[in-house]
Order: sequence, then C-alpha cells, then structure tokens
Amino acid sequence: LNENHIQGDSIDKIRLGLYYDGELVSLMTFGSIRKIMGGTNINGNYELTRFCNKLNSNVIGGFSKLFNFFIKNNNPIKVITYADIRWSGLNELDTVYAKNGFKYVGNTPPNYWYLKVGEYNNRYHRFNFRKDILIKEGFDSRLTEFEIMKLKGYDRIWDCGNMKFEFMKMD
Repeated sequence: LNENHIQGDSIDKIRLGLYYDGELVSLMTFGSIRKIMGGTNINGNYELTRFCNKLNSNVIGGFSKLFNFFIKNNNPIKVITYADIRWSGLNELDTVYAKNGFKYVGNTPPNYWYLKVGEYNNRYHRFNFRKDILIKEGFDSRLTEFEIMKLKGYDRIWDCGNMKFEFMKMD
C-alpha cells in the first residue's frame, strides 16, 4: 500500500491479495466503518478502505475476484466505500464499484489532506492533526490548525470530494 496506493497503508482487519508467480499484484482491505466518515460500527457492516494493483500493472478481474472472495468468506450485510473524484472521474457508472454491484449513494464535499513539504508521495489525514492535538504538543492556541501545520513543515492539498458507494447483500 505504501508503494502502490496514494493514501498509503491503512489499519484494517481484513487484507486480501492476489499473487502472480509468488508476487503480490493486487490488494484489497476491509475494516469497520470509520466513525470519522459518519459511520457506526454494526456487525456485518464493513468499509472497503483500499484497493490497488501493483504500479504499472493491470490485473484484469482482480477487484471482482478479491471482492467476491470477501463476500463469500465474511457474509457482510453492507459494505461502503469511497472513490476519489480526482482519480475516478464524475461518472459513477464508469467505476469498478458500479461494475461490481455497488450502488452510488452521492458525493461528499471537497476536503483536505496534509503533505510533508518535500515528501509528496504520502498524504496524511487531517484528523491526525486536529488543533486540540497540536496545542497539546505545545503550539500556540491563537494560531489556526493550518498555521501550526505550516510551522511543522506541512502543506495541505484539497481534493474534489468523493463518490460514496454502498453494497447491500441480497438474500
């Protein structure tokens, strides 16, 4: 994930991979629905948090193979996921999610991430840099979160929002 997904690694309970000649070429991860994304943890509800193929590779059918394996082995009631509009475009029907049984729910508003100046390969979620945390680190409470982050050597990048998708189990 750190080498092949723009958001880097994630802490998830379930990690599934496809291998070709002993090399990991596709990866999908699932966890509990994150509270930060407005979800509640209910048994049988999951969030698909990451999917990627090895850089410069195309794994035809990789998403469906991994997702179907997950469904068969975990019997979820609901799975949600988000697609970054910058990479997925605005047509929800052209996404791997729609092509694999997910229903388009709607778009989220634009949001921001932090980047360490000079290290642009990883984005860091703003939740990790809340003002209350920064003040506990000793920064001046009169400064804004962004002003403090600039002092720490970070810049921020805005996204275009996300498309939200939901997969509901059919009985």
